[in-house]
Amino acid sequence: MKPNTVPDTVQAIIAQAGGLGLSGAFVYVGAHETTYRCAEVHGEYRSSYLSRLVSQHGIGSVDFDVGVKFKVNGKRGRDWAMIITYEPNDTYTVWLVEGHQNRKPDSMVLACHRDVYCDMLRWVIERTYDDAIREHNEGWIPLS
Repeated sequence: MKPNTVPDTVQAIIAQAGGLGLSGAFVYVGAHETTYRCAEVHGEYRSSYLSRLVSQHGIGSVDFDVGVKFKVNGKRGRDWAMIITYEPNDTYTVWLVEGHQNRKPDSMVLACHRDVYCDMLRWVIERTYDDAIREHNEGWIPLS
């Protein structure tokens, strides 16, 4: 991501997660394949609705208007993704979801933390990841 092409709101999300440097949450969780959604490039832009879990043709996904999505190092053979959504009430929601062939809405969400304030965002991202590694991957972080 080039900072001058990324919307201001997305840049703020990244900064509040500790940035892209070694001490930030993105490096901590092994973030890769980062994408974002935001309708406005300049200024603060809030979502028009709360992020939510939806099902289309039996396949689950997280529907959001403003946020950042990236894959994280998770369980082998499963695609773990973290989604940080900027909500209409000026808080964040941190989702950790697992992608697999039979991804059903009731089984894909590993964690969801709502009403996260900006000063807690980095901590919630790191804690969510740590808890999921401990619970779903026997404490082991895959390196590839």
